Formats: sequence, structure tokens, C-alpha cells
Amino acid sequence: MSTFIVVGLCVGVIVTVMSGLIARMRLAGPLAMVIAGIGVSALMDEDLTNLLYEQSTERAVELILALLLFVDATEVKKGLLGGEPAISARLLLIALPFSLLSAVTFGAFLLPATSVAVLVVIACVVVPTDLAPAAQLLHDRRIPARVRRILNVESGYNDGIVAPIFVVALALIGDNHTDDGVWNAIADGVESTLIAGVVGIAVGFGGARLTQWAQDRSLTTSQGMRIGVVLLPVLAYSGATTSSANGFIAAFVCGVAFHAARNSKTIDASELELAEDLAALSSMAMWFLFGATVSYLVAIGLPGWQEFVFVLAALTIIRGAPVALSLIGSDLSRPDRRAIALLGPRGTASIIFGLLAWRGITAINENSDLELDEASLVLYVMVATVLGSVVLHGFTTERIGARYARRARDAAEEK
Repeated sequence: MSTFIVVGLCVGVIVTVMSGLIARMRLAGPLAMVIAGIGVSALMDEDLTNLLYEQSTERAVELILALLLFVDATEVKKGLLGGEPAISARLLLIALPFSLLSAVTFGAFLLPATSVAVLVVIACVVVPTDLAPAAQLLHDRRIPARVRRILNVESGYNDGIVAPIFVVALALIGDNHTDDGVWNAIADGVESTLIAGVVGIAVGFGGARLTQWAQDRSLTTSQGMRIGVVLLPVLAYSGATTSSANGFIAAFVCGVAFHAARNSKTIDASELELAEDLAALSSMAMWFLFGATVSYLVAIGLPGWQEFVFVLAALTIIRGAPVALSLIGSDLSRPDRRAIALLGPRGTASIIFGLLAWRGITAINENSDLELDEASLVLYVMVATVLGSVVLHGFTTERIGARYARRARDAAEEK
């Protein structure tokens, strides 16, 4: 086992045990892991390419994504769409596709030498939001509960919806760009997604029925239930990969099916505790690896200004504008629409998609300088987007929270 991994495990123990101190210092756990990853990688002079290129690393990252997608899908409260079906449909079916299209359009303008397939992959990396690293947003009572709930629904589903597009686009990068080759890659991607969906539905729905049946007849224990729920995304992932389908798409569909069959009225929150803890642990590992990636990219040099302009657009107008436009005419107030458009932190999903893209592109043709340049481009954009999100959305959350608090005080004084 790599010394880097052993040191990373030691850091993980320290960060988790000292989580109370870290919280009192107003540091998020992911940020602590990023700082540790940067420091450890720099001191050890670890060659990240060897670690990321191992087949076992790719499988581990995919399995972590599968678990995170399952947990994201099951954490949505108040029904499958968080009690906000109309708003959720606007965000997921209108704003999300237009955000992806905007990212590809901006990328084609700023990075004209980049293929469309790579631009789609980059869009899948930078668009999905993730509230997990934004603890201050999740617990900021100044921001209306409805706004936080809507953001939670978007965060829970957007990465799973983007996953099939990511898989197809990644497959197209290695194509020879003939019409037959493109259509074959798309057909393979659609077939893989459909098989993964069938596996996910079967495991999720079957698992929900089994757990409910066992619970109703007092045939299980709380520990057994927690372990059984954790095994569901693993089973969905394994079943899909065995069938030559995509495992993490199957895990996401499994989570949606499980959530639909075991709604908030029948499921006990304790059943998901172990899955949530393992997801948090897996997320910590990804943030540590992200820190090492930052150190690695700094060592090989910075990209051009075009990449940073694209990242700035990704963190602002690429998502913000489609979200704001999609919410026009809804029953949300103007401040709430503005808050939802501005609050879009990026996190673990972007990291994992970025690492999988780097691994996939470099595996296509190890001897092609173009392929390697495209792989590095994806990695640069992912790192800059996540780092920029930590800074920008931390500042934005505080400003929006203060604005809501000021508005509440003014309303109270008027009464």
C-alpha cells in the first residue's frame, strides 16, 4: 500500500476525532482535508499520476461516487422532490440542461481547440452542485428553510442526471470521429444507461420492499437494517458492472427507487445513518486526494487565462443565469429566486467526475500529446472550479444570510 494512502488515513483519523475543534474554528472538514492533502503531497513529493492511473483507484473512485449518489437521492426530504415538484422540475429539467449547454458554448468560445466531447465532459464536471462541503449554508437559519430545501433537492439529483451524459461524452473522446463511430458510442452509452437503470430499479425497489417486510414483522435489528441499506448501492454497482453497464448510474437509480418505495412516512432516519457516515468518510478521502491534485498541478505549472475566465463563468452565469430564468413565474419571491441562483457550491461530485475524466482520457491513448493535454485541461478546470467555489460561495452565503436577516429585522420594526 502506498505510503501516501497510509499518511492520508492518519490524517483522516485526526480530522474526524478533532471535528469539534475544527467546527469551532469555523473550518469545514473538507477544507481541512484539502489543506492536509496539499501539505502531505508536497512534503512526500508523491507522483499522483501513478496513483490515479491504477485500475484499483478508478474502481474505488467509482464505488465512492456510487455511494454518494445513492445517499444524495435518499436524503431528499418531504417526498421524492422535496415537496417542491414544480420548482424541482424547473431546476432539473430546464435550468440543468441549459447550464450544460451554456458551459459547452462558453468552452467552445474560450477554448476553440478543444473537442466538443471534452467540452461536454468539462460541463459535466463544473455544473453539478454539492451542498455537502457548504455546512454553513445547510445550517444557516437566516436563509429560509424552503430555499435550503430546494437547493438540497437540486444537489441530490443533478449529479445523477448528469452522470449518463458524462459517460457518453467520455466514450466519444476516444472515438475516431466518423459518423458510425459516434453513433456506436452513443448507442453503447444509451444501452449501458438503460441496463444500469433496470438494475438500479430492481435493487432499489426490491431492497425497499424487503426492508419494509422485515421491519413490519420484527425480523431485523437496527444494525442489520443499517448494514443492509449500505449494501444496496454496492449491489447495484456490482450488478451493473457485471452486466457491462455503468455502476454509479445504477446506484443513483437505486437510491431514487428506494426513496420512492420507502418514503419519509415509512423509513426511519436511523436506517440511513451508516450509509451517510460512509459517504462522509468517502467524501473526506476525495477531498484529501483533491488536495494532492492541487499540489500536483501547481508543480507542473498553471494554464492560460482562458481557463480561469471559463471557471469564473462556470461559478457565476453558466449556472446562475439558467436557474434565474427558469424560476421566473414561479411562486418564489424575487430574493428567494436570487438566492437559489447565486448559491451553487461545487464539491465532491465535481472532484470525482474530474478524476474519472482524467483517468479515462489518459487511458484512451497514452502516447498522444493531445489526449494528455485534454486530460490536464479537465483536471485544471475541476481544481480551479472547486477552489473558486469554496471562496466565492462561502462569501456569497454570508452576504445572502445577512441580507435575509436585515430584511427580517426591517419587517419586524415595521410591525
